[in-house]
Amino acid sequence: MSTQSLNARLHRLTPLSLAVATALFAQGAFAVEFSRGDLTGSIDTTITWGASVRAEDRDDRLIGKVNLDPTIGARVTALQAQGRYVEAQALALAAPGRFSVNSDDGNLKYDKGDLISNALGLTTELSLDWRGWGAFVRATGFYDFETMDRDDISDVAKDQIGNRTRLLDAFIFRDFEFGDAVTGNFRLGKQVVSWGESTFIQGGINAINPVDVSRLRVAGAELKEAFLPINSAWASFNLTDNLAIEALYMFEWKPTEVEPSGTYFANNDFGLTGGELVMLNFGLVDEPADYNVCRTNPAADPRCAAAFPRAADNEAGDSGQYGLAMRYFASELNDTEFGLYYLRYHSRLPYISGTAVTNSSTTSGRYFIEYPEDINLYGLSWNTMLPAGVAFQGELSYRDNMPLQIDDVEILFAGLSPLNVLIAEPYLRFVSQLGQAAPGEYLRGYERHEVSQLQFTFTKVIGPGNFLAADQISTVAEFGATKVWDLPTLDVLRYQGDGTDTGCGPDAATGNGRNPYTSCFGFPTQFSWGYRLAAKADYNSVAGKAINLSPRIAFNHDVNGTSPGPGGNFIEDRKSATLGVEANYLNRWVFDVSYTAFMGGGIYNLTSDRDFFAVTAKYSF
Repeated sequence: MSTQSLNARLHRLTPLSLAVATALFAQGAFAVEFSRGDLTGSIDTTITWGASVRAEDRDDRLIGKVNLDPTIGARVTALQAQGRYVEAQALALAAPGRFSVNSDDGNLKYDKGDLISNALGLTTELSLDWRGWGAFVRATGFYDFETMDRDDISDVAKDQIGNRTRLLDAFIFRDFEFGDAVTGNFRLGKQVVSWGESTFIQGGINAINPVDVSRLRVAGAELKEAFLPINSAWASFNLTDNLAIEALYMFEWKPTEVEPSGTYFANNDFGLTGGELVMLNFGLVDEPADYNVCRTNPAADPRCAAAFPRAADNEAGDSGQYGLAMRYFASELNDTEFGLYYLRYHSRLPYISGTAVTNSSTTSGRYFIEYPEDINLYGLSWNTMLPAGVAFQGELSYRDNMPLQIDDVEILFAGLSPLNVLIAEPYLRFVSQLGQAAPGEYLRGYERHEVSQLQFTFTKVIGPGNFLAADQISTVAEFGATKVWDLPTLDVLRYQGDGTDTGCGPDAATGNGRNPYTSCFGFPTQFSWGYRLAAKADYNSVAGKAINLSPRIAFNHDVNGTSPGPGGNFIEDRKSATLGVEANYLNRWVFDVSYTAFMGGGIYNLTSDRDFFAVTAKYSF
C-alpha cells in the first residue's frame, strides 16, 4: 500500500482500529531524509532474507492415483476393454489417491524437510515533495536461490517466483482547494486504491487492485509488495466537514498473480502460469514428459490421448473501469463513518473456458484462461466504536453480474462431446450439463449470478496490566459470509469446487461409463461463512535491552458451506493456524520465526498437507 493511499484510508479508521492494524502488521523502518531548496524527500530501503521448509508428509488422498500406483491405469483399461466396466470402476475406487493428476505436481516435488524457498529481497521507496506537489515511487526485487537451482521448476515459474524485479507504485499527488469550502487531493499514476473495511477476508469491496499471491508465500514478504498498483487517476473531494466523495478511473487492467503451476503452494497444474494441458481419464494417466509433443505429434506419446492442451489466454481490456465512493461522518451516531461505493471493473481472477474438439483426437480441443469484463459492484461500509473500547467495522457488497466458474468436468465433457458421433454405445458417450457441442464451438466456462458478501471486524487493544503481562495486546476478529442469490441446484448446473474431481451425475455403475464415481459433495453452496482471528502481544525492552519481542497467533476457520470460485473464501471445515514470534532491535533489525499448519476440509482442502516453517531476517535503512 502506498504512502498516499494509506493516508487516504486512515481518515476512515477509528483511532483504535488504526492502532490495532499498526500493531499487527506494521514493520519498523528508518528513512534517509534530504532537502535541496524547495525539494524535500526521503528514501526508505529494506533488505530481507527469508526461508521456508516443508513440515509435513504428503497426504496420499491428495495425490493422483497413477502417481501412487503406476500400473493402475493399465489394469483399469484392460478391464474396460473386456466390457467389465463395473469391475474396472471397483478397481479404480479401491486404489489409493484421488481421481485427478491435475493438482499434485507441486506436492510431489517437495518432501518433508525440503527447502521450499530461500530468498533474498530488497524493497526501496522514494518520497518527494516540491511546492505542494508530491511523488511516490516503490520498487522491489528478489532472488530465490532454492527455486532457481531446481531443475523441476519451469522457466516461466522461475520468472515469477525465482528472480524478479518490478516497479510497484509510481504516482504524483497534490492537495487542492476550491474556494473556502471544498478541499481534496489528487493522485495520478501507478497506485493502490483501497476501499472498504476488510482486514483478512477478500472478495468484498476492495476489488480494485490485483494481488501477487505468490509473493505473499515468500517468507518475509509484506503486503505492500503484494498489492499490484495499476495506472489510474484518483481524486477525493471534502464537500463539508462530514461529507466526502471519491472518483476513480483505471487506465489499465492487470490480473491477480497466483502461484505458478508445479510450485509448492500451487493446487492446480493446468490453469495457472506455466500450465500446459489438463489430463483426462480421472487420475489414471500421468502427464506426458514433453507437453509440446501433444500439440505437434500426439501419436508419439500415448498419454497424449488423455490430454487437452491449453490455448492462449483471453485477457481483459484496459478501458471501461471506474468507480465512485461517498463517505459520511455521523457525529450524532457515536462518530460512525459510513461509505457508499460503486465500482465497474474487469475480473482480476482467471476463469477456465474451452473450445470443443474438431476431429477424433482429444488434442484438437483446447481450454484457455479468460477474464470476464464489466462486473458491477455496489457496497456499503461502516466503522464505529462500541463499549469497552472495541472498534467495530464492516461492509456489505453486492454484485449483480458476478461470473462464477462452471465445474471443469462439465466443460471438458462438453468439449469432448463432438466425439459422440463416433461412439456407438450411449454408455460410453460424453454427457455434460452444458449440452452437446459442435466441433470447435466456444464453451464459456462461467455464468453470471447475483452475489452478496457481508463481513465485519472487531478490533481491540489491551494495555499494560493484562493477563499476559505484555506492554500491549492487539486483537482482531473478522467474520464473513457469501450468498449466491440465484445458484441453480446441482442437477441443473454444477459450479467448480476444489477437489471435485468427478461428476455428480450417473457413473459406471449407474449408466455413464465415463464418470468413474458419483460424488455430489464439495460443490459450491448458496451460503457459506467463516471467521479469522489474530492476536499479537508486544513486550518492549526485553531484559532492559533495545529489543522488542512480539509473539502472535492467527486462526482461520471456514465453518459452513463452500463459496463458488474462482477465489472463493470458504471451503467447509477448512482451517489454518499460524504461531510466530518477532524480535525487533532498534526498529532496524527484525527477526521472525513462524509455523503455519493447514487442516480440515477433507479431500476438498488441496493444501491440507502443506504445513511449513518460515524464518525471516530484515534490515531497514
